[in-house]
Amino acid sequence: MLAAGGEDALQMKDLSQRAGVSVATLYRYFPAKDHVLLGILLRNYSAALARISAEAAPGATPRERVTGHLLREFRAQQREPRLTAALSRVISETRRSYSEVIEQVEHLHLQMLEHVAGAGQPLSAEQRQLLPVVQAIFGAATRRWLAGVYSPAQARFEIRAGCRLLDLPDAVMAEDLTLAGPAG
Repeated sequence: MLAAGGEDALQMKDLSQRAGVSVATLYRYFPAKDHVLLGILLRNYSAALARISAEAAPGATPRERVTGHLLREFRAQQREPRLTAALSRVISETRRSYSEVIEQVEHLHLQMLEHVAGAGQPLSAEQRQLLPVVQAIFGAATRRWLAGVYSPAQARFEIRAGCRLLDLPDAVMAEDLTLAGPAG
């Protein structure tokens, strides 16, 4: 429904009919449309992590592997822009009631990136600390593409540029972390 008609096409009554449950049952598990979207996100990222965990990522370096993975993810988003727009909107929401699921989705995405980056080998602490930065750059590039601010080529450029952070020497990252001060 989302892929075909966008977020406006997702109506709880129609969804309950397609699922073969009453509207009341649907609302018991999903109090609002946003909860359905968050459920889709959680399912998608859980399934993607299971798939990705079973395969070796191509590429010789963490940067090459993460870049390849994120560019594939971006291509998949481009194939279904209406679905991507709806899911991007809900993951960007700032409502406290969504924070737990959003945190779970982001954690699953980071687990994927860590698996891809490491290719079966442990990452340095500095590389692990860079992955959320790379993830944020990817999300920002996607949102700019969805808003029409970026062309797909510009979004891909930003994703590639963000992934270059993974080439930074650990000593440089350790220095920057020291300058940043204690976490929190």
